[in-house]
Amino acid sequence: MSGQVYVIGIGPGAPDLLTLRAVDRLSRAEIVVYGNLVPDIIVDKYAKNAIEKIKVVKKHRKEALRIVIEKALQGYTVAHLKNGDPTIFAHFREEIEELKKHGIKYEIIPGVSSITAAAAEAEIALTDFSRGIRGFSVVDGHDENVHTIIELVDKLGMVVILMPSLDKLRLIKSTRPDIEMKIIKNATLSTEVLNEIPERYDGPCIVYLFKRT
Repeated sequence: MSGQVYVIGIGPGAPDLLTLRAVDRLSRAEIVVYGNLVPDIIVDKYAKNAIEKIKVVKKHRKEALRIVIEKALQGYTVAHLKNGDPTIFAHFREEIEELKKHGIKYEIIPGVSSITAAAAEAEIALTDFSRGIRGFSVVDGHDENVHTIIELVDKLGMVVILMPSLDKLRLIKSTRPDIEMKIIKNATLSTEVLNEIPERYDGPCIVYLFKRT
């Protein structure tokens, strides 16, 4: 008989931003599978009954899912931890389809998104009608091209970019100096708000682009 999988959004990193439901389900887990961006303190503090804690580097997400499926089919209760919320850039659909295919019972635990958490830390309004920000778009910084990003800023007023290439940011800044840029590093852990593009990344960054007023 197969076990159960909890797909848990652990939020942006700060342990006290986990939801009560996430804490409860994590405490029930026998096996915990998580990526290298998940703070160890969260696993150590809340996975109190886990008999095995398996860290898988982010680029090996297929391996992480293979382990989750394997352990659940062996009858274990498995917690698969996802940064932020599991529905945002976390290969959510693929995981649910695999769990269904194998007939594994599962539960999705929403998490505080790093997108909104970082904005709150930096006091950035994601919607602001008085500034013409009527909505926002979230894009992958590696896949989306500069032209599309600029179009979205003009259309919606706000674009949130997850870990964009620094060359891409420099091109946006040189092409459209009227677009304001805020770079938030290590949101909710040791939050830094950068007004200039760094030489390199030395921590997870989220970038907010919006129309300058």
